[in-house]
Amino acid sequence: MDGAKIWRGHATLSAPLKLMGVERRWFLLSATVALALWNAINSLLIGGVIFGVFYTAGLLAWRKDPAMLSILKVSAGFRARYDPGKWSGSPWVVVIRE
Repeated sequence: MDGAKIWRGHATLSAPLKLMGVERRWFLLSATVALALWNAINSLLIGGVIFGVFYTAGLLAWRKDPAMLSILKVSAGFRARYDPGKWSGSPWVVVIRE
């Protein structure tokens, strides 16, 4: 292709937004849950522990697979498929849907 124009891209523009190394939505979720527990239980220690647990979980998930949290979010909206290993209300009856 003679005369084709080369477009230069910047990786920073397409990178996901992060706060302290964690995706911003996960960071805000952990901060909101920690704040809610701090207000409900009236214990700053519990709020800090919950924030630390959620933040660490988000950081580990982000390092393992950056798209995992968004995939889980999208998959939660789909209907569950038939699983032959799941039992119905009675422990000895398997419901097969066709």
